[in-house]
Amino acid sequence: MHGNSVSHARLMRQSTDRVELALHSDNYGDQLVAKRILESSHTWQHWESEHSGLMHTVAANRIARAQALALKRAALRLIHRKALFEYLRNQAVRGEARAKIIRHFHPTYSYSHAIVVEHGIYLRKACSFLCTTHVGGGLFNDAEFLDPMKRYEMLYAEYFDLYARTHFMQSSEGASPQSLLLPLLKLELQECREAITDPKRYLKRFNREAELRQSTDTQIINTQEMLKLHAKPGIRRPAAA
Repeated sequence: MHGNSVSHARLMRQSTDRVELALHSDNYGDQLVAKRILESSHTWQHWESEHSGLMHTVAANRIARAQALALKRAALRLIHRKALFEYLRNQAVRGEARAKIIRHFHPTYSYSHAIVVEHGIYLRKACSFLCTTHVGGGLFNDAEFLDPMKRYEMLYAEYFDLYARTHFMQSSEGASPQSLLLPLLKLELQECREAITDPKRYLKRFNREAELRQSTDTQIINTQEMLKLHAKPGIRRPAAA
């Protein structure tokens, strides 16, 4: 290692160890992803090749801090890329709605081929996401790979759900009022990404906002105390102008 940086070989070793752990995990979702990746040598080699390329982009940085940032950005992209299949599965999208979404994201493929392709993409990205969060939280000891990344994953799923319902399941009566939430969710996602990739800067802003809120709360409390004081018997309020 150079300047506490992590080699590509170690990143891959940690990643493959995580896949093995997932295979025996109590988490059914993690276990299923690992089983599917390991069920054939072709699937394993395809994932390993893609993940190796991902880890090369991380290892190319020679400082651990820069590697951790590259790993966070990679994890965020993985969340985006696996979201389509997760949405179709979790929301049980069927029929014409499912076909419409698939045609949008895979316009050059037949429906059946696109489903197979998208499922393969999901498995590889989900497996790599398991590995990046494991490496980030364990090897780099970075807290942003725990709760903040999970929060982003949940928020992006919510955004994708609303995006799909707005663009692919819209009724003939027009856009749903919920579609107005899309820009707000997009802004919240951006802020969440900033909190993950630049926590110090975000923490400063968060602390400043907390100070402003505390100041506002103090003013409200003081005002309430004054009102209580003036409301006590024996204390005359100022005469109205």
